[in-house]
Amino acid sequence: MTSPKGERPKDQQQLRPSAITEAISFILCTTSPLFVIYYWIVYHYFDTSITAAARTASSEGLIQFFATRFPHPNAAAILGYSAWLALQAVLYIYLPGTESLGPVTPTGRRLRYKLNGLAAWGATVALWAIGTTLGVFDPAYIAKNWESFMWTINVFALHPRIGKMWDWRHFFCTRTGGILTWTVIDLSFAAFQYQTHGQLTNTMVAVVFLRGWVVVDFFVNEDWFLHTLDGMYESFGFYNIYGFSAMMPVLWSLQTQYLAKHPTELSHLHLLGIIVLYVVGWYIRFSADYQKVQFRQTRGEYPIWGKRGKGIKVSYQTSDGKAHQTLLLCSGWWGLARHANYTGSTMYTLALCAACGNGGIFPYTEGIILIGLHIHRCYRDEEKCAAKYGADWYEYCRRVPWRMIPGVF
Repeated sequence: MTSPKGERPKDQQQLRPSAITEAISFILCTTSPLFVIYYWIVYHYFDTSITAAARTASSEGLIQFFATRFPHPNAAAILGYSAWLALQAVLYIYLPGTESLGPVTPTGRRLRYKLNGLAAWGATVALWAIGTTLGVFDPAYIAKNWESFMWTINVFALHPRIGKMWDWRHFFCTRTGGILTWTVIDLSFAAFQYQTHGQLTNTMVAVVFLRGWVVVDFFVNEDWFLHTLDGMYESFGFYNIYGFSAMMPVLWSLQTQYLAKHPTELSHLHLLGIIVLYVVGWYIRFSADYQKVQFRQTRGEYPIWGKRGKGIKVSYQTSDGKAHQTLLLCSGWWGLARHANYTGSTMYTLALCAACGNGGIFPYTEGIILIGLHIHRCYRDEEKCAAKYGADWYEYCRRVPWRMIPGVF
């Protein structure tokens, strides 16, 4: 791969979206709430059967289908969600945590972040355990009031940007809507399974534990998120607000939703295979991110797989006119594929889906969406990298020709 005439794209200029991209963005913004609500309807009215819901929607028409089944709010859910937001805000502000400087932004700034996500996660889980043990609240309350919470999070997630008290994007992505929320929702549906069926299946235990594992891993290495393209380039728009506040809590918990209604037990060998796939996928993602961070922090002196790491020194310019340098790693996982971390996260996500056995499309939706998202992001991320690094990026692509799976893609 070579750049036209070897010229370097102008780093200062941001890529303007094409008309097709803008049209797709408009469609996604207008249909995503209906997509999320559709999955709740499938869960609540059709016993998680996507095909049964689709047949009904086809026969009734979409307007009638949604109008007669649209979720309704209640005061308890609104107050409960408000209390959740307030709790996480208090923890975010007052819990101790290290301060970290993010990477250089396209405007040349380095933003300061307070990283106390692990403490907030631990405090939240502890409060949940104490509250349920003392009978202060029902551990399955979220699952039992999923309809009202569905309405509440959709309304909340559609708000515009408000205030500058702290980094709202980081708060939404990691606390109130995204990473931390998974644990609470999963625990609630696990409690619902136990209360409804009198048991916790081995699959439910595995899903809750394994997703909790990746959540804790995220917060232990919270500063890594700041150095991803999400952390560096994504603006505080629909992707961050609605995606993390509404779509992720609903669609990324479909496995525990499904298992709460359909308690599934797998053989020990089957479950072991799922756990192995998950651990391998997690290890690839974790070690890939670790290699990249260490290689850049040591300025190329970090050994990878018993050898000194190889990389390309690249320069780029921010919009303030200042020149900067960084390294593109060409060893380890990053020597096999340009997006090895996506490969790993896809693997462990599919493992969580597989824990639901032959559960149909419903619990596998997260995996399907993630595969499409990762393929799209490969091209989107590389477009940004080409604009930022110019000819150096094309040299990197020449050295590492595969995106996710060597010899395939």
